Amino acid sequence: MKIAALIPKYLQHLKVIGSAKSTIKGNKYALKTFIRLLDEIHINELTELSRDVILEYQQELAYRLTSKGTPLTLRSQGYALGVVKSFCRYLSDEDYMLTDPAVKIVLPKKPKVLPKVIMDSEDIRKLLSVPDMRTNKGYRNRIVLEILYDTAIRAAEMAAVRVQDLDLTGGYLTIRSGKGAKDRVVPVSDRVCTMLNEYLLMVRPELHKGKDDGALILNRWGKQMTPNSVWAIVKRCVRQAGINKNISTHTFRHSCATHMLRNGAPIRQIQELLGHESLETTQIYTKVTINDLKEVHSKYHPSESL
Repeated sequence: MKIAALIPKYLQHLKVIGSAKSTIKGNKYALKTFIRLLDEIHINELTELSRDVILEYQQELAYRLTSKGTPLTLRSQGYALGVVKSFCRYLSDEDYMLTDPAVKIVLPKKPKVLPKVIMDSEDIRKLLSVPDMRTNKGYRNRIVLEILYDTAIRAAEMAAVRVQDLDLTGGYLTIRSGKGAKDRVVPVSDRVCTMLNEYLLMVRPELHKGKDDGALILNRWGKQMTPNSVWAIVKRCVRQAGINKNISTHTFRHSCATHMLRNGAPIRQIQELLGHESLETTQIYTKVTINDLKEVHSKYHPSESL
């Protein structure tokens, strides 16, 4: 049986088990790249897929260059190889193969990279003041910025929020099928709940057109906004605010977590807010606050002047 012929079955399997569309799309692209390498070394049949072949693919990833001429990061290598490992596990579980050829393949260790940009309180104030709240579009954009900073949710999660996911009385927002297809509940401040209530009463009805699908944030056509559109709103507001930093939707997430840690929030609660499965992932933000402490220590500790 051809290896390539089983990829659609695997992608359908991912859909059945509830994987996110972005996950399925990423797997599809990664497996197409894998098949391309197999074609180059003249391997097409399932019986030819072995551990040595996958090790050769791992080596190829280590030397592959991006379109900019730079090597693939360890994170990118790990993702591509992880997709192949999952595919092989599926082939074994479904009895297409007697054994899993990738079971002993070790993924490269992901580097713990500190966030490149963290906004300060002045950046936040500048950004929030950009949207003209006298207009429906401006009020909507302000709501997007407020929720991103208040809840630390991702752009895709922001775009997917529905009106029914809000509990403005209790001050909660339910994130359905977040990263890893996991639901979680995040708190929303009283101030933002008040703004959301006004948005739902006065603004959203004006933006809505045609059949209402329940999306909280609507685009110019009255339909659910895409993650790219959420990203575009942030980028436009950053430019209009005159902030010379590479701020994206994820910067709000990093900034929210960092600011809360600086103010003494327990790291396990930050983990719950961000929806991290492992505490180790959240602990990267403690390194940011340690850097802050080092800066203050260097500036104010008397040992520096001895």
